[in-house]
Amino acid sequence: MIKKVGIVLFALGIVMIFIGMSYLLGYSTNEFLKYPLYLGLIVTVMFTPTKKQKRK
Repeated sequence: MIKKVGIVLFALGIVMIFIGMSYLLGYSTNEFLKYPLYLGLIVTVMFTPTKKQKRK
């Protein structure tokens, strides 16, 4: 269950990055688009799926 929530938040972060990309590339001057861009980067890094190593 926790893994599914992490994957959903990771996907949400990717979507937020794409929403804010127009501000970053200069296509839009809307200042509010920078917040999804930066929050998306933070959420994506925090919830990046990783493999758990098995202990021997």
